Amino acid sequence: MTTIPADELSELAKHVLAFEHDRARHDRTKEAEIRVEFDMSPARYYQVLNRVIDTPAALAYDPQLVGRLQRLRRTRTSARAARSFVAPADAHRTEEER
Repeated sequence: MTTIPADELSELAKHVLAFEHDRARHDRTKEAEIRVEFDMSPARYYQVLNRVIDTPAALAYDPQLVGRLQRLRRTRTSARAARSFVAPADAHRTEEER
C-alpha cells in the first residue's frame, strides 16, 4: 500500500480539516462561522467536507480527525435510514388501527 503525502491536500481541504478540528459541534453557531470563514452555505461546506474525508491524503494528514468524522457520518446515515416515517393522515392512529 502506498502512502499519499498530506501535502497533496488542497489548501481548502486543509482549512476544512483545521476548522473541524477546532469546532467539533454541529450547531447554528458553527453554521454561521462556516458562512463567514468559507463564504459558502453550510450545505456546500458539508459536501466539501464529505469529499475531503474520503481522500487518502486527508487520512494521512489527520487520521484521528478523519476517522472520527467518518464514524459520525456513518452514525448519522444509519440513524436516518432507521427512521420510520408515518404519513400525516396516519399519525393519530394507533398501530392496531392501521
